[in-house]
Amino acid sequence: MVEQSLFLASFAIGIGPALLILWHGLRRFDYPSVEKTLFDDRKVFLSLAVGLVFGTMSSIFALYLPRFDLSSAVVAVAGIAVLEEAFKLVYLNRKGYRGNFASTFYGFSLGLGIGATVALAQGLGNPRLMSDPLAFALLLLFSVSLCAMEGTTGALIGYGCSKGLPFSYLLRALIARFIYTVSAIAFLLGLGEDWLIYTSLFIAVGVGLLLYYFTYVITMPDTLPPELRRRARKERRARVRKT
Repeated sequence: MVEQSLFLASFAIGIGPALLILWHGLRRFDYPSVEKTLFDDRKVFLSLAVGLVFGTMSSIFALYLPRFDLSSAVVAVAGIAVLEEAFKLVYLNRKGYRGNFASTFYGFSLGLGIGATVALAQGLGNPRLMSDPLAFALLLLFSVSLCAMEGTTGALIGYGCSKGLPFSYLLRALIARFIYTVSAIAFLLGLGEDWLIYTSLFIAVGVGLLLYYFTYVITMPDTLPPELRRRARKERRARVRKT
């Protein structure tokens, strides 16, 4: 019973923020905000499912990486980061996704799937989750920041694949991930006093949400071809006037 409750709580911590961010990020490009949905729903949810599976594999792989000291732990975190971003590139640069403007949305969903299961794994590995409300709240904040960052890097790589610049945008995604990881490193590795760990988490939340903001405001709208961008803008304005 306790194990089932721990799984359900961890599931909520991981999946809840991912689905909320997915809905918020894509709703402007979906009916009824626009006359016709600008992406394939099936590919969005397929990408989310693939992300959930790969995130599980990534979490299991992370358990077996050697962490003898601080330097080896940092190398393990960096290695997992590169592995996840490389997988996004491989997935989104396939035929059918390459050159497709909607790959930005599919990359966003893929990243959120990965973030959800990594956050879920963090919850399962925390025995205090069910007895300590503070631990639950901290992991929920971590999940929000992680999903926002993973969705951002997925969208960036998807955007690069849609524009024929996959490696250029992979580099941008790695830079964004590096900035997030540096801000979250004390929380991720449990370094220092409690105040330092909490500060690290709060900074990571700010960085993750800021990265998502730029994705929401710049990357996603810019992925649309000019004629679709104009049409979507007109349709949104028309609906605002009606309300």
